[in-house]
Amino acid sequence: MDNSKLTRRQVLVLGGLTLGVGAVTVTGLSGPAWADSAADVVLVPVGASPVAVLPGVGVQPAAFPRQLAVQVKHAGADLPAGTEVSVTYDPRLYSPLPAAVATVGDRLLRTTSGITTNPKTALATCTVTVAEPVAAGSDPVVVVGTAYPVLYPRDLVVGPADATAAVGRKNVKPSGRLSLRPRRPGTFGGVAMPWGLEVSGVWSRYEWANGTRWYYFPAQITLQSVGPGPVPAVAAFSIALDPQVVRDVSVTTTRLNHKTHDAGVRLLSQTRTASLLETHWSTRIKLKSGDRLDLGLEVRTRKPTGDLPTIKHPSVGLIDMGNHVTQRQTGQTLMSRTDAVWE
Repeated sequence: MDNSKLTRRQVLVLGGLTLGVGAVTVTGLSGPAWADSAADVVLVPVGASPVAVLPGVGVQPAAFPRQLAVQVKHAGADLPAGTEVSVTYDPRLYSPLPAAVATVGDRLLRTTSGITTNPKTALATCTVTVAEPVAAGSDPVVVVGTAYPVLYPRDLVVGPADATAAVGRKNVKPSGRLSLRPRRPGTFGGVAMPWGLEVSGVWSRYEWANGTRWYYFPAQITLQSVGPGPVPAVAAFSIALDPQVVRDVSVTTTRLNHKTHDAGVRLLSQTRTASLLETHWSTRIKLKSGDRLDLGLEVRTRKPTGDLPTIKHPSVGLIDMGNHVTQRQTGQTLMSRTDAVWE
């Protein structure tokens, strides 16, 4: 894989990753390829704000590194060309870079890399080979990939595997591996019941200028609870519209699981400027797994006199929904449209 297309700015970002506090010494690297056979090489995990992974129902959210990255410290000896750093990871959690990179400060080292998959464990291993010698004290940072958001329904990752790293010489098996798992923040909480909400709805279109200009606004909002646990807070949402086209908006009907229901909808706040009409709404309903809440809207429009200089695209999103560590990544906590024609 080729990393020659990285910009200097990208190299600076990758080279400036914060180092973690854990370290492991990997020995057994002696041999003619090493300048000092007695020197140890130490791998230091790269620390950044960890990501929470929901392994399932009734367990604690787990902490995993945001980047698959390590620093190779070798104060007592040069690293010879051919040094290999391998990082093993769970492909359900991480996306590899198009080409792994190794940096020293703002300089990109010449490397090659390849990925293999263990057919028994399904874990992937990226092996990075440094193609040039690295002087003692110049400790390269090797970056292999990054965590990516796993969306519902595959976001509950049962038995996620730790990412690990090792360093060695080509065709020589390393004597130890370093776990890259960070310390678990206390804010991740205890045993959790994952929950999730999806926002969807129905759009209406308002036209002017003989149908050559138009703007969309929500006519119905649907909040769908995907479980497995109940939503820990009452359903609340915001509606953002363009006041050049919309005078006001109100919630006129509510249905819970397709039946008329008094959801206790109330207006929390309204912000009106020359370019934004935003309203925040709350209900008194905590949705259980499988519940569906439909809210019918009445939107009063105003007719623009002609073309508009700018437009605020309409959007509806969740607000104030409680513990986001246990909230499932549905990918549908906001709905919007960007296909208005206003000029």
